[in-house]
Amino acid sequence: MAELRTITIRETFEIDGVLTDLDSVPAFTAEVSANSGVIRNQDDTVVVAADTNLTKVATGTYTYSFTESPNSYTYTYWIKWTYDSTTYYDEHTISGGSAAITTKTAFKAYAGITVTTDDDLIDTLLLRATSAIESYCDRKFQHDTYRERYDGDGTCDLLLRQYPIDEVKYLSVGATDVIRITNTSSDAYNARVRVTDSSMVLTILGGTNDGSDTLTLTDYTVTSLVAAIVALTKGWSATVQTYGVWNAEEILPISGLECLDSYAYVQCPDEPESDFEIYANKGIVHLGTRFTSGVNNIIVRYAAGYSTIPQDLVQITIDLANVYYLSRKTDSTVKEERLGDHKIVYANEGGGGARDIPQHIAKRLAPYMRWRLAV
Repeated sequence: MAELRTITIRETFEIDGVLTDLDSVPAFTAEVSANSGVIRNQDDTVVVAADTNLTKVATGTYTYSFTESPNSYTYTYWIKWTYDSTTYYDEHTISGGSAAITTKTAFKAYAGITVTTDDDLIDTLLLRATSAIESYCDRKFQHDTYRERYDGDGTCDLLLRQYPIDEVKYLSVGATDVIRITNTSSDAYNARVRVTDSSMVLTILGGTNDGSDTLTLTDYTVTSLVAAIVALTKGWSATVQTYGVWNAEEILPISGLECLDSYAYVQCPDEPESDFEIYANKGIVHLGTRFTSGVNNIIVRYAAGYSTIPQDLVQITIDLANVYYLSRKTDSTVKEERLGDHKIVYANEGGGGARDIPQHIAKRLAPYMRWRLAV
């Protein structure tokens, strides 16, 4: 898996423009208890427990740090804080982003920086350089696991989004219904089921059973997940259609399936293919037959990326971050400036701003650009 990186939440409180201590340390607490903690938006996973306190680091300043997988997740959290005996609740959203390709230590050693004054800035610039390189090359580089869906086009070759491929854990063409779910709450006006990468959320709107229940997929097989749904009572019932022994985490994400007095079906990939070859360094999976044409009908779970980042790519990242670092106090788009008659000539290439990759760096990235299959 990719190296974890640290996310730090920092909250400051000012009264009349002056940093001021609260009556007590703030906490990740919402007025609605289900929203408490730090919640990963992509799958509703609580990554920091509800009611966890932040830590005071200075007057009116409180922080909390946690680690996360570098998959560009976003997080939502509520802060409960009290001042002058009055309690307030504020909602916030933060982004995780990818882990940097290289480290602050490596950058400072190369740049000859020995002080710590700009450490936070350097961390930010390394992340910015990594994001720019990944965007330019249209791929990620650190080793991680992915589950993706592709359109079948009738050919034998599938070009994965990430590479080099380490392992294809499964490759399926098509999906099949594995669980049938319904809710019969007589006083509700709607009921629905939603599946994320890690959980199943069953929601009832209106009536005595109003609310949501979340089941973590990794805790169940398909059969035991059905038992857990039924055990919720509240009008829920479910039956296994097939693949009862499969791990429930193989169930495919879906949103907004209505199931009040009607049936909703959740799916798993079909039986996996076995007759295929992998061209690891190009990210290509070659099927012994042909991929059936269809929309999102190919499902693949695989591990890809570099366990050890190539040193030339590390150096490119350092060089781009250094361009950003050195240009922070100058307009790096200016190639020539003259005082007499006030002449300004702008460089033809990107000058190191956050949106640009200079041509001399872009040329070095050519070997890392994502492959394209010829049509």
